[in-house]
Amino acid sequence: MEEERLKSLMSWVEKLERERKYERAIPVLEEALAIAPKNVEMRYNLIAELVKMSPEEFLSSNFWVAKMKTYFKVMDTNQNGFLSRSEYEEIAERLIQNQNDRSKDEEIRAVFRSLFDNFVAGGNQVDAQTQIGYEEFLANAAKAVSSMQSSREAGKRKNEVFFDFVDTDGSGEISREEYRKYLAIYSGGEDTDCADRAFDSIDVDGNGSISRTEFIEGHMHYWYEPTSDPSYSPLPYGPLVDS
Repeated sequence: MEEERLKSLMSWVEKLERERKYERAIPVLEEALAIAPKNVEMRYNLIAELVKMSPEEFLSSNFWVAKMKTYFKVMDTNQNGFLSRSEYEEIAERLIQNQNDRSKDEEIRAVFRSLFDNFVAGGNQVDAQTQIGYEEFLANAAKAVSSMQSSREAGKRKNEVFFDFVDTDGSGEISREEYRKYLAIYSGGEDTDCADRAFDSIDVDGNGSISRTEFIEGHMHYWYEPTSDPSYSPLPYGPLVDS
C-alpha cells in the first residue's frame, strides 16, 4: 500500500517539475519523505534549493514583514520595543504552569532558550541583559527562515513539540479554550477576540478544534510563505499589525 502511494506521489512530483511548479512539489515530497526518507531525501533537497528564498527576498515582502512585526509585538510582553531572554524565560514558566504533565518542564525551558538564542538573537552570544530591537530581530528572523527552508522537516518537528505543549489534555486536538490560554501565556494577558480570530484562521475544516496537521501547517505557512493567499492565510498570533 505504501509503495503504491509513494509511486503516485513521485509521479505527481515529476509532473510539477515539468511544469516548473517547484513550490507545489515541496509538500508532496514531504509526504513522500515520511514513507521512504532515504529514497526521497536527495530529490527533496534539490527542489528545496530551487525554491529557497534569500533573506533579502523575505524582507522585501510587506506581508511577511507584517507577520514578523505581529509576532514581535506579541512576544514583547512588557511593550518596551525589545525582546529579551528574560521575557522568553517568563513565557516558558507560564507555559509550564499550564501543563498537566510536569515532566515537560525542562524541555519547555530548553525550547524557549533555544528559540531566543538561535532565532531572535541570530545565534549570537547572549546573556541576561541582552535585548533585541525590532530591526535586529527582523534581520535575524529573515536569515533563520531562509536557512531553514532546506530543512522544513526540522521546522515540522519543532511545531510537533509546540502542539503537545498547547494540547494540555492530551486529546490529540487543540480546543478553542486551550488556544486562548496559549496566546495569553505568550502575551501575558488574555485577548479573547484576537485568540478566537487566530484559532479560526488555523481551524481549516471549521470543526471547532485544531488538529496536529492544521497546527503544524498553519505555523509553517506563517513563517515560510511571503505572499498573501486569500484562500488560506493562517494567523496563529492573531490579526496582523500594520506593516
